[in-house]
Amino acid sequence: MKTINQLSKKARAFFELIEFDADEELICEIRKHPFGLFLIYFSGAFVITALLAASLILSNWVGTDVANEVGNATQLRPIILIGALILVLLTAIMTLIGAFIYQSSVVLVTSEKIAQVLYRTIFDRKISQLSIGDIQDVTVSQNGILARFFNYGTLVIETAGEQQNYTFTFTPFPYQCSKDIVGAHERSIAKFGN
Repeated sequence: MKTINQLSKKARAFFELIEFDADEELICEIRKHPFGLFLIYFSGAFVITALLAASLILSNWVGTDVANEVGNATQLRPIILIGALILVLLTAIMTLIGAFIYQSSVVLVTSEKIAQVLYRTIFDRKISQLSIGDIQDVTVSQNGILARFFNYGTLVIETAGEQQNYTFTFTPFPYQCSKDIVGAHERSIAKFGN
């Protein structure tokens, strides 16, 4: 197992807002499954394709039918294509932002705590820390055939007290992650007591 100080420079810089002890061991780093990233890119590509197809059909329709009725309606064709290009660029930018947000969320399990960094938007992030001894239960759910086939699921860490449960979707190898967390909790109980 690595200590926090043995992490790469990039990883340490990313988690500088989380307080770690020098002798704290990193048990696992849970990042979102690549299948969710595929879904984000696929959705973005689908919207872009639909926008391009709709703009081409509309610009051809304006160029033929409307031109016969109105006269010089071909001036609308460049406006439609420029509008579609702007929408395509905005969709591409939003897709990239969604992919960045998806990839930035992480759960760190150490010998002493669980730290969760969740990005909701570019400007909205939530950082939560929980002592490993305060874990009550760890639940894994895999809903659907794709979750079973690609081996991802939702990991829910139930906490003691009033703190909100930790929920992490698209967790790769969720049963192994669950075992790692429960094992760290049991070692903490054996070492420090209840």
